[in-house]
Amino acid sequence: MTRVRSLPIRVSPLPEEAIDSWLEAIAHRTGTAFGDLDAALRPGDSIAAPRVRRPSLWPVLLPPREVDAIAAAAGLPAADIEAMTLARFDGVVLSLDSRKGRSIVGFPWGRGLRSRYCPDCLAESGGRWHLRWRLGCVFACTEHHCLLADICPQCGGFQRRYRPRGEIVPSPGRCAYRSTGTAHLSGLAGCGADLTSAPVMRLSPGHPALRAQRLVLDVLATGHGMFGVYAVQPQTARAVLADLHAIASRVLSYGTAEEIADRVPADLAHALNLIRASSVSHAAASVRGSELSAASGAIATAVAATGAAAVLDRRNIADAGESLRWLVHGGRRLGRQVDARVMGEWGSATSATLAAIQVAALRPLFVRTVDQLRYRSAAAVPSYPSASPTAVNTAACRIPTLLWREWSLRCTVKPCSLAQVRPALSAALMLVGSTLTVGEAADRLGSAVPACGVIRTLACLRKSPNWDDTLTALTRLADHLRTEAPPIDYELRRRLNYGDLLPDERWVEMCRRTGIRPGAGQKADLARCLLFERLSGLPASRSPFLAAGYEVRTKLSEFPRVLTPALAAMLDDEARRFLQDKGLGEEPVSWHPPLYLLDGLDLAGPDPARVDLAALHDLARRDRTPLSEIARQLDTSIDVIRHLLANHPAPESHAAAEQFARRTRLAAPSLRPARIPAGEALSRSQFVDLYCVQHRTLAEIGTMIGASRKAAGRLARRHGITTSTRRAPVDPAWFHDQYVTHRRTLREIGQDVGRGVPQMSRIAKRYGIPIRSPSEARCTGQLSESR
Repeated sequence: MTRVRSLPIRVSPLPEEAIDSWLEAIAHRTGTAFGDLDAALRPGDSIAAPRVRRPSLWPVLLPPREVDAIAAAAGLPAADIEAMTLARFDGVVLSLDSRKGRSIVGFPWGRGLRSRYCPDCLAESGGRWHLRWRLGCVFACTEHHCLLADICPQCGGFQRRYRPRGEIVPSPGRCAYRSTGTAHLSGLAGCGADLTSAPVMRLSPGHPALRAQRLVLDVLATGHGMFGVYAVQPQTARAVLADLHAIASRVLSYGTAEEIADRVPADLAHALNLIRASSVSHAAASVRGSELSAASGAIATAVAATGAAAVLDRRNIADAGESLRWLVHGGRRLGRQVDARVMGEWGSATSATLAAIQVAALRPLFVRTVDQLRYRSAAAVPSYPSASPTAVNTAACRIPTLLWREWSLRCTVKPCSLAQVRPALSAALMLVGSTLTVGEAADRLGSAVPACGVIRTLACLRKSPNWDDTLTALTRLADHLRTEAPPIDYELRRRLNYGDLLPDERWVEMCRRTGIRPGAGQKADLARCLLFERLSGLPASRSPFLAAGYEVRTKLSEFPRVLTPALAAMLDDEARRFLQDKGLGEEPVSWHPPLYLLDGLDLAGPDPARVDLAALHDLARRDRTPLSEIARQLDTSIDVIRHLLANHPAPESHAAAEQFARRTRLAAPSLRPARIPAGEALSRSQFVDLYCVQHRTLAEIGTMIGASRKAAGRLARRHGITTSTRRAPVDPAWFHDQYVTHRRTLREIGQDVGRGVPQMSRIAKRYGIPIRSPSEARCTGQLSESR
């Protein structure tokens, strides 16, 4: 095998120089015809060996054998030789065929078969050419603040398209273009015009076109984009350049002269108008957008890239979508279909960030609620919907049939009731980011509400001025459930058999312990329905216990008023026992997503956290006060009242506790209810709610659970709660107003401040408040009970 001879005179390549420029510099330096240099670099051991490819293809890709041959002849590492070819940009700006050694796809900015140039750079380097000038996305020189030149100013020919003639010594910095009419003349080297004096468009140092060019060069240098919309989630250079090209090509296709002038500097807009006015540029403008850089020239590319960079260099997706919206309207004005389906096909390698920008631009055009949910239009980063069956199955396991009350109450608007809103919001949650229809979403969750009912409810919610925040809440919740699995598998809960939930004997035992009348079977069914809805996430109407008829449903809505802390604790224990029997002991009875996801949102529904629980409990224990009246007095909705009473039951009133105690004392020993151990009556959270939140005394808590004050104190210590032995003094003015003006008894006032009748009598004497006679006190007490 004949080894390649070392070159007698070596010329070092410049940084970022193209290999054909370097070889021409060697031929010029040694006074050698390019054909002789070609022969010197060819392996000479095989006649069948292919000739060294034309210089126009050398900058694209070289086979490893030719790289090694040139490296050996020049005394350079093979990596340095390969770095002077476009192989370094393979898969980023173009796609190469390593077998044929050429570009097969001009992705997305041309094939690199010609080169732009900066006259000033050619003058400073002695006619040496940058490799990146062959890239269609490079249109300006950031060092000399000018646009690159596309053609020779004398002959109008493109540069670096053909190899120089083999018998000619190259002349760096001169035009080597040969027209078809003179190419056959052997002595003609080419045009020969001085390219270092070519006129170019000069730009100011802070020109937006230079800003756009610097962004592109930074992406090429680092391999990824981190500017503007990519700052939070960087994208690869291939994706960023594809995004830039997708928008840039539509700036030229969809934009009118006036629209472009509003978005790019005046000098660029004026130059583009001159190009479009000429017949040559008119023909070039008809070329497909994928050949933008090759056909339109550096000026048109600068206009398009500057307009595209103005979109991508925004601080967030919402701003970028707003700046892109003019292209949506521009495309529609031209009669083109510009919607979510078509915009998603702007490029095969575009990023998810561009997809989010496209959806944000289309948001005002989503006339259907379903589309707003599918495309996650309210999210910080919207997206196209997914048709993944796995994602649908996962969502069905994480979403109950009835959305959690804590969330549904905040989104309820009149005239919709909570019973209508909960299944509609669950179906809407299934639609977020999914291609499901409303009917498919409702059926997947086992909802009894048909698709038309869900659509009507969602339409009612959308009419609210708070709909945008509601949509944001649903999107946040869907994203949270997608990343954080809840502790409950609602798909499994829906399939459980609830026929053995809360047996009769256990309900009777609960009633004996709490002093509640068991009822004629109906009250037990209501308790079972309450547990069924809490455990399954299904509506109580789907339970096997609820009898048909409006009357029963009304009583079910009133049942939370019957609950006491003791009974609620026992029902929770029964629910845990049921889950344990079904092999789900590790799951909680109920759960809801964190409410901090709603922070910063202005929702239409009332906030249960703003209701005074102590006032609610006082009103709830007045048997003749309807729940609707309680809701009116507390400035909230009746659904909030029912929700709070179900989760924070009102303690039993003193009168009811005393009546229960009297029944217990008068009852036969065999009929007396069993005494509840204090530890079983109240959980720690319930005790904290009564003692720390509602400020109930230990005596009052003991009465509620049928225990003494000392037993309540022991329970507090068991729960790790420090009790206070000092009591706040009784306000004299308040005491006088309650006792003299409102004619309340000492017993009633003592219940409010945690003191007995003897203590209140002594305090009254201390304050100089006259004590009523026993007969008068009895009349006052009877009057209070009648009220």
